[in-house]
Amino acid sequence: LRSHVPQPRKQYDLCQERAQDPFGEQLKKVMERIQEYLEMPSLPQDFGTQIYEQRIVELEKRAAEMFCRKTRACALHLRKYNDALLINDTVRMVDAFQCLQQFYATERDMKDPTEQFLAATFEENRVSLQALAADQRYENPRLAKLEEILHEQFQPHGTSRGIVFTKTRQSAHSLLSWLQDTATLCGQHIRAAVLTGAGFSNQTKPMTQKEQQGVIKLFREGALNLLFSTSVAEEGLDIPECNIVVRYGLMTNEIAMVQARGRARAENSVYSVLAKANSREVSRELLNEDLVELMKKAIGAVQAMPEQEYRLKIRELQRAAVASWLMKEARISERRHQHDPDAVCLYCVSCNTAVCRGGDIRTVEGMHHVNINPSFRLYYRTCSGKMQFQRTFKDWEPGCRIACSGCSQEWGMEMIYRHVNLPILCIKNFVVGTPDEKRKYKKWSAVTFPIEEFDYLEYCS
Repeated sequence: LRSHVPQPRKQYDLCQERAQDPFGEQLKKVMERIQEYLEMPSLPQDFGTQIYEQRIVELEKRAAEMFCRKTRACALHLRKYNDALLINDTVRMVDAFQCLQQFYATERDMKDPTEQFLAATFEENRVSLQALAADQRYENPRLAKLEEILHEQFQPHGTSRGIVFTKTRQSAHSLLSWLQDTATLCGQHIRAAVLTGAGFSNQTKPMTQKEQQGVIKLFREGALNLLFSTSVAEEGLDIPECNIVVRYGLMTNEIAMVQARGRARAENSVYSVLAKANSREVSRELLNEDLVELMKKAIGAVQAMPEQEYRLKIRELQRAAVASWLMKEARISERRHQHDPDAVCLYCVSCNTAVCRGGDIRTVEGMHHVNINPSFRLYYRTCSGKMQFQRTFKDWEPGCRIACSGCSQEWGMEMIYRHVNLPILCIKNFVVGTPDEKRKYKKWSAVTFPIEEFDYLEYCS
């Protein structure tokens, strides 16, 4: 295979840290002020890191379970500022500022004193943050390096085709916006688009499979010659003319590295690692190179095994996998019957109002968790306009978003199931109270009470 498929030339395109980052420094000062307001000196100060994000997510979860609105509100806003710092480190300052501005635009309806303080704090800093975000002297050095690469690879009237891999959908859209706003690249005849996954996101619109296939088709035909993509294009995208792959500030495992490298199929193609000098991304890439060599040796050792030994080993691994799965299923079943559904209460995650019992919940088609109690309608309001999906469903159609009538916290959406309106609840927007504890869950599959399947005939009778 190696003799028939050209291998790309690997290069490290390294940039330096920003000499000055007044925009990021001001964001950190705002975060310090919020933490002072919280009066929790034990909170970490490593703003703009994944570790800080993990700590703040855990703080928000604990605050929700303890019904502490002040702490939860501050944690949510601190996470948004941390998101802005991460965006500032990846793409443009203006992208980070827009992330915050959009967040506070949706938070205008705030009545709680803590939320009013948080909104006022942003408003005090908004004008100066916007001015700093527009100051090109402090722009991200990664973008200057990417501009160099694109200038070199995409000559006017050339035939280059490339993919820039980035971590998030938001950064993919931000990079496309940056390209469109960069005057020096306008004459390079770069025809670019975004290629991202189909999962739900609050910040960016997901792509449907049809939209993905449409972009790939245009790229294959040459109507597009550059994609800003998340990992959705790392595996299986076979474009023989693709001659440049850029991994933009990524830190992944050796498998993702090999898959991304394999997208560069043309003769004399280039595989670029664009990162900060002496960064964790560079260290990880070097480690991945060593792991790839170890992987080759491991594959060789497996291929050299006698056939009988190989089959015995496979059977042994399969037995272990089945036993592990059975034990896991038994634990899930046991956990699912710890509490009587009628002894379980669901509280709004934001205002802590008790809104329903576990016994009111049913599943539709084994996956959609709905509330069948007619009295539940008193606790929520619908938002204007039906939700739109690219696909249609056999027995139901989407209705409007639903939110807490008391605090406007989003709860989920209505489904119109065989002409019956049923509210679908997203578990992460509630705190689940049992006789043992109050807890916040990410998924319905983790709750500790059984949930029956929805009986349409019984409901209508």
